Amino acid sequence: MSRQLSHETGPVSGQKGRRSSELHRVPASSNGSPLSRPWLSPVGVGFAAFLVAFLGSWIPSFWDDEIATVSSAGRSPAELFTLLQSVDAVHGTYYLFMHAWTSVFGFSELALRTPSAIAVGLTCAVTVLIGRRLGSESIGIASGLVLAVLPRMVWSGTEARQYAISALLAVVLTLLLIRAWESNRSIDWVLYGACAAVGVFVFMFFALAVASHAVAALLLRKRILGTLITSAGIGLLVLPFLLFALTQKAQVDWIQNRSFLQNLSAAAVKQFFYGDDRPTGNLPPTWILAAVGLLGVAQLVLIILGIVGLARGDRQSDQRTLLVLCLTTVILPVTGLLVVSLIAQPVYVARYLTFTAPAFALLVGLGLDYVRRNQRRLLPLAVAVVLGASLVPQLTLKSVVNEPQDTERDIAAIIGSETQGPAAVVYERPDLRDVSIAYPSAFRPLADLSLAASPAESGTLWGTNKEVTAAALSGRGHVWFVGAGGGSVPDLRAFSDAGCSSTEVKSSQRVLLLSYNCPPR
Repeated sequence: MSRQLSHETGPVSGQKGRRSSELHRVPASSNGSPLSRPWLSPVGVGFAAFLVAFLGSWIPSFWDDEIATVSSAGRSPAELFTLLQSVDAVHGTYYLFMHAWTSVFGFSELALRTPSAIAVGLTCAVTVLIGRRLGSESIGIASGLVLAVLPRMVWSGTEARQYAISALLAVVLTLLLIRAWESNRSIDWVLYGACAAVGVFVFMFFALAVASHAVAALLLRKRILGTLITSAGIGLLVLPFLLFALTQKAQVDWIQNRSFLQNLSAAAVKQFFYGDDRPTGNLPPTWILAAVGLLGVAQLVLIILGIVGLARGDRQSDQRTLLVLCLTTVILPVTGLLVVSLIAQPVYVARYLTFTAPAFALLVGLGLDYVRRNQRRLLPLAVAVVLGASLVPQLTLKSVVNEPQDTERDIAAIIGSETQGPAAVVYERPDLRDVSIAYPSAFRPLADLSLAASPAESGTLWGTNKEVTAAALSGRGHVWFVGAGGGSVPDLRAFSDAGCSSTEVKSSQRVLLLSYNCPPR
């Protein structure tokens, strides 16, 4: 199952290595074992992972980032190109893919999130292959199952963004690197470079995965020249894209400016153990936080056990290769974004580094394999804790518990059910128009009095606003005002000047929803 990467042995040591390998493996047979059907474990784990991500993915409301996908995917390629000139160039490749996808499957929550769930299943399947190739069948299966329920990975499969796809590209890239290290053929390096370039075009921070592989090559002394030359070629290819994307760095100004320790503590919890990234302001219940803490402790202990087991030198060199590859792929990207956030501009967001999740799961898989070999009686307990504690946070990921009451779907439902006859709507800011983009059916009877130019016409995500005057409101009848929540005080003078009377007020942390009656003057 495992191979020696660039490892030369003499006749005696080579023969000894073959005997050790034969003892390590279970002979293939015709009795239906996994080894006689090598496709069975990756397919089985991948399908299970798809189901974990897919089931219930239609429950949560669309949230801000997903609505940006809705806004972009519904445009023609020419309109999308216009948008990317000013914003979201880092998501352009994904938007183009989703434009094709939605033209067939539509814009429901289920339709938009299914590609991510599929990507999660494929990622877990390839993770099994990596664990098998550099370790053993048990390491591969354990790692794939850990990844299938890891909250960060499950969240990515329940979100209409490209982060699950970036994780899939990361594991494919790792397989291609292993192949290139083994063969050193030009075609394998070209395939590696092509996959890396696609990964960066899908999301710019994927460049950190490529850098991690270069560092791993240096540490392991494996095909250093080939790895560095290929990495340099990739850098030259994607550099214009990265430079252009950096001109739009203002679009991440919303990221909170926190101290290094604050970012580090956020990474310790949210990077792998609690995946929900929606800015609802709702803290999960204490019992869910306790499960998150238990999961973090259990998986970190397993990783330490795996490292200790390999440090003893009683395992094959391929597993040490796996350990170094995974450690660099986790540590370098997380540390890199944390440092950039400290010295330059806040950029650390846990979901941006979803592509590190497979490497983290492989580290946990190494630990579970150590327990299997050395503390077999504790293996059922370790598996139960990891799987059980991973499933609990998914109650919030799938909005089964702790669902906020002011989601875009809730707002659309209120407006759709309470609007009668001719009506209109006024948005305090363009970005508050996202609710009508996500759930347009509730807003079709409403005239948008604040719209100056549509999203497609203006080359923006949310459109542009114009001033709403008393004359525009007069005689409109039922008018909704959608404003920012959190206690902000909007300018409503035009409503009073038009003689409008307030009939309903709904306020939350995120949204202020006012209903007016504006009769003719």
